[in-house]
Amino acid sequence: MKLTDQNLAEQLHMTQREIARRKELIGLDKADSALMLSAKPLIAREISSIVEEFYANQVSKPEIERLIGDIGTLGRLKRHMTGYLLAMFDGVYDDDYVLSRLRVGLVHDRIGVPPKLYVSSMRTLLDILRQRLTEKIEMDKQCDACQSIQSALEKVMLFDLTLVFDTYIHALLGQVQRSKVELEQYAQSLEEEVARRTSELLEMARHDPLTGLANQRALFDELRREIGRAIRQAQPLSVAYMDMDHFKRVNDTLGHQEGDRVLVALADAMRKVLRTEDLPARIGGDEFCVILPGVGMDKTREVIARLTAAFDALKSGREVTLSVGLASLDLETPQMSEELIRQADQAMYLAKNIPGHAVVEAGTDRN
Repeated sequence: MKLTDQNLAEQLHMTQREIARRKELIGLDKADSALMLSAKPLIAREISSIVEEFYANQVSKPEIERLIGDIGTLGRLKRHMTGYLLAMFDGVYDDDYVLSRLRVGLVHDRIGVPPKLYVSSMRTLLDILRQRLTEKIEMDKQCDACQSIQSALEKVMLFDLTLVFDTYIHALLGQVQRSKVELEQYAQSLEEEVARRTSELLEMARHDPLTGLANQRALFDELRREIGRAIRQAQPLSVAYMDMDHFKRVNDTLGHQEGDRVLVALADAMRKVLRTEDLPARIGGDEFCVILPGVGMDKTREVIARLTAAFDALKSGREVTLSVGLASLDLETPQMSEELIRQADQAMYLAKNIPGHAVVEAGTDRN
């Protein structure tokens, strides 16, 4: 059930049984109720002067004066205090009375009155009421009743004080719960942010920042997985290792920015030509590698032909060409990932002896 569907007494589990038990603990009984009611005419006659004396005392304290703030608020408080006192001397301390006192505590908490100031104000009010009761009852020669009425008054005000403090505690627990929820939400958002940043860092650690392709670490991780899959499924696997020819000349004559454009052009050509299951990677400098799962050597040559054509279109006629070494997995005696890359790398160095775009298969003289 939502809090807005319950009144304050229900939220605090203030049942009739609980109210009766509180009265019992304080000793507030029917005789006390009768004594309070008997004193009501006296209090009613003095109510205006009692309220004025009480608030004259209150505004003399800087902390309370700041909380009251202005004359309009002071006037409203005086009217509420008048009703509070008259209800206190009605001698009826039932569910409605309890709810009204709980609301008093809630209002004081919401406007920022700390418990120490509330207790101080209650003590001041008790002293004023005692003095008035003593003066008037003695004047009426009812001294025997004076002490009994004052005892009943103390019990009622203690009863009220316990109710008000319950609302302070309830509000404090609510703040703690809200803080807990906010802290949990913050912790969750922080965990999500850390996870996101960690994922970004891991992604950055596996990718080349210039081209966006996988880096050498990611290449070897993926190649080991693909070799295992190819062996299990008895499927071909090819690797193409490539190096740019005349790349240093472009860097030296046209500048590193132009060299970077050439590197990015090759990466873009790879993204344009290769399948999603293929993995292109920049090994470092002007060396690149491509893993081609499920692809035999003849098909690999076709892919490299399309790649070089796409690269020529994107690099805008510059003199840079590609030397490509190819290696394929031997399913009968499978190579380790490092060996497969080494074979493709050696074939690439053979290709560099051939002018223009050149492709050489490892272990063969094919080009």
